[in-house]
Amino acid sequence: MQLSEIKEYQDQLVQQLEDSGLTVSFGDDLSVLLKTYEAATGTGYVQLPFVLDDPKDANPYNFWVCFDDGTAPVALSGFRTMQNDHTARRVGEAYNEGALYRCKQQEGWLPDTGPKLNAHALFGYIGAGWVHPRYRGHNLAGFIARITQAEALLRTRGTLAMSTAMTAEALYLSGMNLRASGLHHLHVELVLDGYLGIAEHDMRLYLSHSTGTELMSFYERELAMLRNDETIPWLHGHDKIHAAAVLAGAESALQDATAPTSGLAALA
Repeated sequence: MQLSEIKEYQDQLVQQLEDSGLTVSFGDDLSVLLKTYEAATGTGYVQLPFVLDDPKDANPYNFWVCFDDGTAPVALSGFRTMQNDHTARRVGEAYNEGALYRCKQQEGWLPDTGPKLNAHALFGYIGAGWVHPRYRGHNLAGFIARITQAEALLRTRGTLAMSTAMTAEALYLSGMNLRASGLHHLHVELVLDGYLGIAEHDMRLYLSHSTGTELMSFYERELAMLRNDETIPWLHGHDKIHAAAVLAGAESALQDATAPTSGLAALA
């Protein structure tokens, strides 16, 4: 998939949102994301992966995405891009060694888990995901996950080796991260069993991930449908098919190419 095609794909998704009355914006300052997230959620929860205490963690590949209805944010997402060191290692080992954030207390990362990273590979973490309760049910989470990861591919000029996300056990069991409707990742595995600094307690944490090549293959499939004005049933509807099945060419039981291409009309 060419960079121009990724941009075309992203633009089509943004246009569908703007046609529904939402505005899509991109920000480069992760400290603004943290403030916006705290104000929007009202939880006071600190997204540690986006707290960049070390200046060398800052780079032009870090950004955040906001959907706004004209009065306030209605959906948020952030993307943190890191570069592996000079050795090949697994993501679990990289996170255990503080690549994502630095914790004063020993955490329960499992170093031998997660996908393998080549030396100096760019890999990312998508997080700080939030959708306003009033806008849930329209799959804004699916739209923002696509727009965010497409932006990561564009900013890295297609060199992003891996996109990762973390999920607690309950969400892992639901299969949410692997659904084509949501994060649309292809793989998931246990990566932490013990203390987690983000949560400040012991838990089991699962890492979902796709390679940059896998993301582009997925977007290429959806772009072909968008070009034909087809409904994407797992994005515009409520189809629960997994992303791996989409790439394998499996047909969704709920697919109806004659239906309207936008499931966002109710937002307008």
